[in-house]
Amino acid sequence: MKNSTKIKATLLLTSLACAAGATAALVLLQKKREEEVYHEAELKAMDELEEMMRAESDCASCACAEECASVEDAYQDTFDEEAPAEEAADEEESAEKSLED
Repeated sequence: MKNSTKIKATLLLTSLACAAGATAALVLLQKKREEEVYHEAELKAMDELEEMMRAESDCASCACAEECASVEDAYQDTFDEEAPAEEAADEEESAEKSLED
């Protein structure tokens, strides 16, 4: 090989290595920025949650707390009533299928 060909090949490989290094550096920088943004958002959400917990809530009085509890109980009762009806329908379907087979 000629000396000029060796130099050109070396320069080409060097430039390719530099381009690969620069690309890797940019990818790492972008990843670091994304992590920082995520971390900042996480801290902001935690601060907002702490502020909400410290703030005076509407359920501070006993009347509101009882009202909230009655709504939750009514919802749970409705759910409890619906679940057995669905299970019974599923059992009937499986029994019909077994009789057909």
